Parts: sequence; structure tokens; C-alpha cells
Amino acid sequence: MKATTANSRFATFAAAVLASLALLLVAALSATAAAGRHAPVSAAGKSATHGRSGHRHMGNAQRRRLRRLARRRHRLQVRARRVRARRNRRASQKLAVSSNAAVAHSKATKAPAAAPSSTESGVFDAGFEEGLFNWNTAGVGETLPTVVGDTARSGLHSGRFVLTGDQDRSELILGGNGGASTDGMIEFGEGAEYWYGFSFEIDQMVYGHPGAHNLIMQFKGNDDDSPGFGLQLWDYEGDDGEYADEPRGLWSHGPAMDGDRFLAPVAEHEWHDIAIHFKASAVGAGFYEVFLDGNLIDARSGVSMLINGATFAYIKDGLYRNGGQIPGTSEIHLDAARLGHSLAEVQPG
Repeated sequence: MKATTANSRFATFAAAVLASLALLLVAALSATAAAGRHAPVSAAGKSATHGRSGHRHMGNAQRRRLRRLARRRHRLQVRARRVRARRNRRASQKLAVSSNAAVAHSKATKAPAAAPSSTESGVFDAGFEEGLFNWNTAGVGETLPTVVGDTARSGLHSGRFVLTGDQDRSELILGGNGGASTDGMIEFGEGAEYWYGFSFEIDQMVYGHPGAHNLIMQFKGNDDDSPGFGLQLWDYEGDDGEYADEPRGLWSHGPAMDGDRFLAPVAEHEWHDIAIHFKASAVGAGFYEVFLDGNLIDARSGVSMLINGATFAYIKDGLYRNGGQIPGTSEIHLDAARLGHSLAEVQPG
């Protein structure tokens, strides 16, 4: 009887111990599960999970939309970096163009090697990536140029200039904040020496000829007279047929360039790069060199780019023609306009 009672008590004690152990085990398992539910998931884990579950059930339309969004984000990031870089250069740009002090003239007869530039702090950039910023529209004419993104020499945008009917002019003046004020216009006085570069593409053109100028660039004096230096587009065989083989191309204009002369052929629907090294003078102490697509096509020294009593000159780009003599539709794109101190600084980037 005593043995039976002892066995009963032992069985009761063992059952109690086993029950306690079971409760502890259940509590431990519940805590582990809760910790697993609330543990942070790494970015890689999320990506892998999304790749296994989300993309498996994603439709083609949604995949295309995600790819478009990714490309757009990339373009915006690139554009933001460019804008930040331009803003960082503005503080030094005024210093780069405010002084018209003359420097030594290199007498090179061919384009110097374009060594990579380590900094663009001395470059005045008017390349249309920020609309018409660094231009002004004081001399725009009948039609305002527009900024477009369908073609560009560098970056994402270019300026589009169009004349129709008998319209004469659609131009911009270098320097300004994009408005009609001439505040900020770049002025070139006696002894000013710079490199100026720009690129142009001919979309369609009613070409000029003697008696009807058709300018795409002017070095214009503040005397309101004709420019002392200009570049224009003509299709003219010459009085004696001397240009019959290639009559269409780039021509000179103005007394500093010895009048209207054929310089080089230019093709339509492709970009061409112009670089001009010049020293302004009103007393015959100036010079210029004109490069087209890296080749020297014209150069003169001992010239006056400031004429008829002008005290300074400024640069105009666009279309300026005698619309009554050569009416019709002409359209060009301009881009990569830069003012600097070397060929390397003004070449398209």
C-alpha cells in the first residue's frame, strides 16, 4: 500500500515537470516566431523577393513602364549634374569676360592641337541647355528663336531659328538672361582677344547672293551700321564662274574680311563647327582666324573689326537676310556657343 502511494506521488510530480517543460518550449517557439516576423529585411532580400514574386506576375506593359521611368530618372540625374556644374561656373564667368585686356597673338596657320581642358572656369557657355540663358533678345527681329530637343550638337537642346515669307531677321545677342534687356551683353573693345565657337545645322535654306545678304553670325558695332565681320550662306557661282564647282557654302562679309568671299562648302542636315580667334581693333591692329570643322579657312591681320567709329562690338547669331530679295522658308539650328581663351575651351563638349 505504501509502495503504491509513493508511485502515485512520483507519477504526479513527473507529469507536473513535463507540463512545465512543455509550456516553456511553447513560449520559446512563440518568441522566435515573433522575432522572425519583425526582423528587418535587407534591400537585397527585398529585391530578391520582389524578383521572385512581383516580376513573375508582372505584365509586359508594366515592365515597359518601369523601364521608361528608369530611363527618365537617369536623364533627369544627368541634367541635374549639368545644371549644378553650370551654376558653379557662373561666378567666374563674369571675370572671364569682363576684362578686354589684349594678350599675345599666336601666328599659327593651322588649328592648334585641342588639348583637354582641366577646367572650364574661363568659358562663357551659351549652349541652350538652360533655355536662352546667356543670350538676350533685344535684337531678335520678327520671330523669336525657340529652344528644342529634337537635335543638338552637344547636350540635349539647341536653338531653332526660322524665317518665312519675306521676314528679315531672327537673331540673339550673346550675353544676358534670356530677356529683352541688354544687361549682361558681352562687349568687345579695343584690344579684346578671344576665341568664339558655335555650331550650326542647315535644315532648309533660301541661299543668298550678291545684293541679298544672308548672315548667320555678326561681329556688330555699337554704331548701328553694317558689321565689320560676318559669316553668311550663299549659293553663287561667281561673276566669272569661279565657284561653279561648289557654289553653295560659307561666305565672308564686311570690310574686315575684305567683303564677300567664298570660304568653304557646307552640307545641309549635318552639324558644322565654327571657331573664330580674333582681336578687336578700330585702328587696324586686329586680326582673325576662322576654322570650319577643325580646318583653317580664312585669316587676316592688320584689320579693324570695329568700324565707322564704333567703340565696342557684340556678337549676334541667327538668321539675318534681305527677305524681300530672297523670300521663302529658311531654318537653321545653332548650338554649343562658347566664348573662351583657347580653341580647346570653345570646341563642342
